[in-house]
Amino acid sequence: MNNTGDDRRVRKTKKALRQGLVALLAQKNLKDISVRELTDAVDLHRGTFYVHYRDIYELYDRMWQEMIEEIREIFRQYPAEELSGKPAPLFRAIMEYAWDNQDLCQMFFGPNVDQALARELTHLVEEKIQTDWAVLFPGTMLAREEYLRAYVVEGCMGMVRRWVDTGMQESPRQMAELLELVITAFSKLSVPEEGC
Repeated sequence: MNNTGDDRRVRKTKKALRQGLVALLAQKNLKDISVRELTDAVDLHRGTFYVHYRDIYELYDRMWQEMIEEIREIFRQYPAEELSGKPAPLFRAIMEYAWDNQDLCQMFFGPNVDQALARELTHLVEEKIQTDWAVLFPGTMLAREEYLRAYVVEGCMGMVRRWVDTGMQESPRQMAELLELVITAFSKLSVPEEGC
């Protein structure tokens, strides 16, 4: 028995629900979105929704957790030891993921996202930086100074937000090169002498 058709239908249904939720989140808060409103927006029966999800919050949480796990997987594929001091390949993979998942990025950077989730993504990026930058940029302020790392992380997140907000006009490659340029510039700052 071949379940390929069933699997394809399930993926198509889940994708439609995801896109519908993202579109509704651009207009209102999650707590104000009903299952009926979502299924009407994507032309599905409410029963179809309940085959896959308990409620709107479960759909939202699953979307979020899938995104976090996919970003973690990208991070695992690019260990610092293999980047030879040049993080552009990692940045490019992240930007390509964002490009391929523009709806999720719009949701993440949209006005109605739960800020706890935004902090979770920022924390994930900070964890990667904490473990990798001492290898990528040994002996630099960027590797040692937590305030500078925080500044760079927030700046990079701001650049990605701007990219998403302006319709992703630059290619993932261009954004990766720009992010690497910013990080490399900060990595060249010298470490102040003790007692200064």
